[in-house]
Amino acid sequence: MKQLPMNKTFFEYIGIADMERIHSQILAWIFSTDCNALDEIQKRELLMTIFTLEDVSEIKSILTESQRIDILIETDSNLIVIENKLKSSLHSNQLERYVALFKKTHKIKPKFYFLSLIDETVKDPNWTRISYSKIYEKLLELKLGASPHSVILTEYITYLGKLSGLLRDFQSDSKKYDMVFLDGKKKKADKANFLYKTEYEKFIAENQLETILQKSFLNSLSQRIYKVSTSVTDTRGDALIDFHLKHNILFGGKRYMTMIQLQNDVIKFAFVIAEKYGTSRKDWIQGVIPKMIELGSENRFGYVKCNRPKTKAYISISKKLTQNYWHMSMEDLVAFIDSEIENGIQLTELLESKLN
Repeated sequence: MKQLPMNKTFFEYIGIADMERIHSQILAWIFSTDCNALDEIQKRELLMTIFTLEDVSEIKSILTESQRIDILIETDSNLIVIENKLKSSLHSNQLERYVALFKKTHKIKPKFYFLSLIDETVKDPNWTRISYSKIYEKLLELKLGASPHSVILTEYITYLGKLSGLLRDFQSDSKKYDMVFLDGKKKKADKANFLYKTEYEKFIAENQLETILQKSFLNSLSQRIYKVSTSVTDTRGDALIDFHLKHNILFGGKRYMTMIQLQNDVIKFAFVIAEKYGTSRKDWIQGVIPKMIELGSENRFGYVKCNRPKTKAYISISKKLTQNYWHMSMEDLVAFIDSEIENGIQLTELLESKLN
């Protein structure tokens, strides 16, 4: 595996390489008439290759941050809508809202693309995922013109190469990347003077890639779980994965659900409001607290610690893992999660009997 270049690219040096908005602006610039690193034929062919289009004769306009869309490219025959997520993930129903918006405001049926660093599942069939690695590979194939702009584009291609190489190395052996899973909460300033073991670790810290790499690992796990639906999110820099158990549990006139949740060195069995979690209140489930305490003392699965609701309608019982989950083989981790899902199903039944 080729190591990362020792020298920082220009974008890294001035501290903007890890900003999603900067990447949106650079990608828009590459296809614009302002960029002299590529000729017009190269730009059209690059556009068609990346987005799997045919017969693009003209790139008519390019906008960024338009109607909350990151990149909007209009050609003679297509309207390309790009949602860019370098270090973050999709928000709830975010893509669906954009589809509805453009159906109202544009005559040409848009083509929707979700650009991401990691392999995230896009459930909405209107959207096609493309990766930063694909853009890197296609840019690398191009012969750049003799223009000062070629220097800028070369620096950008080098940075994308760093991202792609890091992601491949992390996915091939996550066990050696403890700092990815342990440093998610650290602030950038706290990492500045830390002596990292490798150039990869230093690159991760400087670009604050810990959380998105955690999500990459958990997304890989998610794709191997078939018993229940899953979701991968994060809280305060630490990624987590939810394994949804039972929906539509009625309590106090509201709908709740149960789930198994994995984050850091803890696994939880949780009871949580099923809709509009952000506006929920902890007092809605005060009556559940004694039931969960009882469940924690009675179950045989090791879930003993009751984590009371803080501000939202969420309560859990938890247990510590005996080893770091990213140190387990994927086969062993999947088997462990499948077993905990079965435990969670039994815990759900026990909890429902107490609530009723």
